[in-house]
Amino acid sequence: MKNSDYVKSIAFDLIFTLLTCGLFNIWIQYRQIITVNKMLNQEKYHFLIWLLFSIITIGLYHIYHEYIISEDIAKVVGRQPGQDGLINLLLSVFALSWVADAIQQHHINEYYSR
Repeated sequence: MKNSDYVKSIAFDLIFTLLTCGLFNIWIQYRQIITVNKMLNQEKYHFLIWLLFSIITIGLYHIYHEYIISEDIAKVVGRQPGQDGLINLLLSVFALSWVADAIQQHHINEYYSR
């Protein structure tokens, strides 16, 4: 299932997220939403809804989003649901959602590098 359009450099994402004080992570979210929708073969996630709800709830929706999207990635790549979602939920609660996104991207890269 090779598709280099969805395989991204985790190091690049982390460096640019840190250099832009987290703003680059908005682009990463947009990109991952498109990718996960493609992996699921359905339009389950919508960037504007994520952005709007994250702003309205002062980031609480983003924490929920990290959990749900991690669970869906785990199902698609054949990992046991529960553990990835919980890890990414805890990372997001402690303001480390950029690390959760790196973990998600790692699983996406593995999926598209098979």
